[in-house]
Amino acid sequence: MTTSATPHLTPFDRIGDPDRPGLKAPRRFFTWLLGSDPHPTPAQVEEIKRHIQMGDRLADAVVAMYKTLPPGQGRKLLDQALENGIHTLTAPPQALVDLFEQIDREPVWLDRDKLNLACDVSRRVGRWGELVLRNMALMGGYLAGAASKPLVFTGQLDRMTPRRLVETTKFWIDVTTRGGLERNAEGFKSAVRVRMMHAQVRAMLLQSGKWDPAWGHPLNQWDSMGTIQEFSSIFLTGLRALGFVFSRREREAVIHLWRYVGYLMGVEERILPACEADAMRAVYQAMATVCPADDDSRKLGQSLANVPLQNAPDHWLGQQMGKLETTLRNGYSRYILGDAAGDKLGLPRTAAKYLWPAQIPLRLSAELVRISVPPLNKALIRRGEASVRRQFPRDLARTQADTSFTPVSELTR
Repeated sequence: MTTSATPHLTPFDRIGDPDRPGLKAPRRFFTWLLGSDPHPTPAQVEEIKRHIQMGDRLADAVVAMYKTLPPGQGRKLLDQALENGIHTLTAPPQALVDLFEQIDREPVWLDRDKLNLACDVSRRVGRWGELVLRNMALMGGYLAGAASKPLVFTGQLDRMTPRRLVETTKFWIDVTTRGGLERNAEGFKSAVRVRMMHAQVRAMLLQSGKWDPAWGHPLNQWDSMGTIQEFSSIFLTGLRALGFVFSRREREAVIHLWRYVGYLMGVEERILPACEADAMRAVYQAMATVCPADDDSRKLGQSLANVPLQNAPDHWLGQQMGKLETTLRNGYSRYILGDAAGDKLGLPRTAAKYLWPAQIPLRLSAELVRISVPPLNKALIRRGEASVRRQFPRDLARTQADTSFTPVSELTR
């Protein structure tokens, strides 16, 4: 597979034109939503450009340290420090000391009650959360052509889409489990391991000789901040578009949880949204400066859209159910992202997009009942937790995914 032709840009031209005509309507909407104009100022555009050129200094230093040690020794040191603390290492490398000095330092703004509430919200929505994350957040992220290049080059969501989706699910489950972000819990460890995987992929891409600086720095700070928004504010937006209702306290809690996950994953606090208003402003600024979609966006979109067919049992009924699921998911993507985006991603046009807004009145009614009956809210959280614990082992067994968050060993091209 070869990389699609992409017009050569200078690194600082990777971003789209913030003053293009197509942004007028979104700008008016976000101004109404926020009560102020979120359009990036020239100084903010320069700051965005700067973060597009930035990696993760602490994690990148650890990956550089890996190369000075025998194969596998660096990861072994990292795992020991994660499991037992940096103090259990004899003469630990300075790069590892610096990394753990940051992740072990708990931010003064961290509110664990908010973390727990965000976990409850994430479970309460059940399997609908997976639909939104996959077919709105992830699918929509592919519209940023340059930001998607690391996935294309490593094959992580092109040739091995089902497996990588399971790995992402494992990460999401870990960090959205009550208590999962405590220092010795799985969510904390998964966030750090994913951070290190990104740093290893970044180093691999930069050393390959195939990475075009016109795409910015691979897995850069600005794109990483955008990924955090996919799991938080965009996640909430996609659910609300289905009729789910969240109190302001719940929405702020979800933003807060992913702010802490972003902190653990090396995203600069300077650009991490601290509240819902900050998050929506960041979403608009990401939209305003997004690099256009390209042929690779289309390949990734089609690969993701075809996952239900790949996962379907190899018999007539299984294949028919796979086709139905594919149609419904494509309909949701077109409903939530719009037909222009659907066309860029190569998604087939389908009347199924009208099914999603049609069910909003029913879900709103159900949500009003839930809000009025507190025990029902708790029951939905328990049911969502049970569903996750039941379904994930099946997905893991089917794909045989590597949930240790180890990057692929070499570029696929």
